[in-house]
Amino acid sequence: MKGIGPQILDILKSELSEPTARSILDQRCKAVGKDPDTLTLEDVKNIEPRLLAGVLLFGGAEKATAIKEKLKNLH
Repeated sequence: MKGIGPQILDILKSELSEPTARSILDQRCKAVGKDPDTLTLEDVKNIEPRLLAGVLLFGGAEKATAIKEKLKNLH
């Protein structure tokens, strides 16, 4: 992976299992017409709410809050 994708994946993996983190990232990227390899810092603002919705669903509110704070540090 290039761009910001690996950093986002690492943030997701800090609270979720790797398969879950990768699945959420891949699906949310597709929803905005991007690929994890081509994500840019500008894309983070668009994809962040979608990522957090997935984290909330699979990890709960506490993990979503932790990931939200870590994503803020990217932009």
